[in-house]
Amino acid sequence: MNFFRRAWALALVIAGLAACSLDPSYLSLRLEAPSLPSVKTTDYREIAVTDFFLPDPSPDTNLNQEVAEYFRTEVSFRFKGPVSRRSLTLDKEERLKDEAFWKEAASGAPGILFLTGKARLEQELRKALIDGALRPREEPFAQDKTWNERKSFILQITLILIDGGTGRPIFEKEYKETANYANTKQPASFALFDMLQQLKLKFFRTVFGSDRLQDRYLIFR
Repeated sequence: MNFFRRAWALALVIAGLAACSLDPSYLSLRLEAPSLPSVKTTDYREIAVTDFFLPDPSPDTNLNQEVAEYFRTEVSFRFKGPVSRRSLTLDKEERLKDEAFWKEAASGAPGILFLTGKARLEQELRKALIDGALRPREEPFAQDKTWNERKSFILQITLILIDGGTGRPIFEKEYKETANYANTKQPASFALFDMLQQLKLKFFRTVFGSDRLQDRYLIFR
């Protein structure tokens, strides 16, 4: 009964919008359309977030720990099974492709999906030409344009999902996130969190799927 009521209500809404449309030949609707995930995570009983391979050291932050803990927490909100943290020594990049290494890490337990990868965090001071109109009002006699320093961060990261049963990757993608701040003393950990937030949206949309607003058109004949 509820289904027919909803269908009838939707029909009335569509009819009303069509009557108000500037062009009665079609009606534009914005609907939430689900996107299919690229990885069937339901085939796994546990996701284990491991260490990441770091090509270069990051002296201002513990990059490996912060990235791994961030994803352990965030993945636990989306994955229905347990999400664990595994400390695995990734002292060389070849470990990421070593099937025997990952099968041994799974210890024969079925249904383990490893989340790992490699990451690099860079930072630098950049000079930007600022329009005088954007300067604070307390500097009325400043030049029209001036150079101003900004602190920039770049996170280059490859996220890999590895099947613990086969030791083979089932997902691998490179990402690059940037963050710029007027505060030249901005901590690296603060910038890293901002960039991981951006990265999470892209990664989760691909792996877990998500609802996206899409335009649809109903054509009346």
